[in-house]
Amino acid sequence: MRVVYERQWKQAERQGVHDRREHLMTVGIALSQGIPAWIWIATDRLAVADVVLPLPLRWLGLGLTLAGLASFLWVHATLGRNFSPRLDMRADHTLVTSGPYRWVRHPMYTTNFVLVLGYFLLSANLAVLVPALVMLLVLVVVRVPDEEAMVRARFGAEWDAWAARTGRFLPRLFNG
Repeated sequence: MRVVYERQWKQAERQGVHDRREHLMTVGIALSQGIPAWIWIATDRLAVADVVLPLPLRWLGLGLTLAGLASFLWVHATLGRNFSPRLDMRADHTLVTSGPYRWVRHPMYTTNFVLVLGYFLLSANLAVLVPALVMLLVLVVVRVPDEEAMVRARFGAEWDAWAARTGRFLPRLFNG
């Protein structure tokens, strides 16, 4: 899904921070979500981590996965040239406040949580859930404060006003 956006990212002049850390976290999130899922799909080696879930929850997992994939596409399309798989900014970076960013400052992380939950419910397997959830939590705890500080330093009052009216991961129920 990210091929087009990553190609644009690689061609852009960027100002990045924590390049090695960012590379490791990007690889970690991809591997923690991808490898267990593919092992679960291709083999029965993860059967020891199976849990019993009622069929309606499995169908909910399919729905969450499809909604998460659609949301992932929406987030990427909204970011366009501003997308980066790592913590960096382009010279011509803009503050995106439209699409899902109208309500949430970090819809990509929210979407990833929805996808992880969807994969788990669909697979009914803890080995699919735990590595992905742990790596996603590490990514959020480590990266989000740096990401917000970097964007705030670049956009100042514009970022402050946007942050005041949006939620970090979920829309704000009350503004004020």
